[in-house]
Amino acid sequence: MKTVPIVLALDTSHQRGSVAVSRGEEILSEILFDASDTHSATLLPGVDACLASAKVALSGVELFAVVCGPGSFTGLRIALATVKAFAAVRRAPVAPVESCAVLAAAFPYAARPVLTLIDARRGEVYGALYDTADGRPRPIVPLFSARPEAVGDILAGHTVAGPLILCGTGALRHRAALEALVPGGSRFAGERWSVPSASLCALLALDREPVPYDELFALEPLYIRPPDARLPDTASIRKRGGGAR
Repeated sequence: MKTVPIVLALDTSHQRGSVAVSRGEEILSEILFDASDTHSATLLPGVDACLASAKVALSGVELFAVVCGPGSFTGLRIALATVKAFAAVRRAPVAPVESCAVLAAAFPYAARPVLTLIDARRGEVYGALYDTADGRPRPIVPLFSARPEAVGDILAGHTVAGPLILCGTGALRHRAALEALVPGGSRFAGERWSVPSASLCALLALDREPVPYDELFALEPLYIRPPDARLPDTASIRKRGGGAR
């Protein structure tokens, strides 16, 4: 008989973060928190509170799940580092789940495809299109990074013509530009559906091939584009006198 795993899921891909504990498809507890200050200050207290509410000890967790991106560069690294540490102690696997898939999972059995768009700043969005008709998000258009003005061409390139459901921070921020680019009859979901949920991440993790704990070194955030902040190159450091000659 197949056992039902206890799952601990983390999401810090946006300013609002969340932690969830599930037993298979049963959500035992979920906690949302404001991470606008810093994810590192709010994530661990959220984990402790969520485990306590679910009456589950960390030693009882059998599968860890994490929203791996795209999203906040710093937030993704904090969640991934935290879940790797937990998994290493427990010798348990980790299931990474894309943030766009988690957003689309909020619309199960939808008659229309779900276009998830995350505000990527720099006047761009991260996006993907999913079919959720069977209850789980199935990709139609793979993850992309683009200016909102290019979304119409991306959809046309995949012969997407019918009405859509649009959700995510990118859909909200760039709604005025997108309304003229998406098929007629498309609907924009409200702010409630603009941020991923750790509980939905936990459910999607059950269908993913997890990364074994002894291969976690290879698990990295899904950025899609390079981070905004970069370390100066060695030559620049030397020119300023900060490196060995």
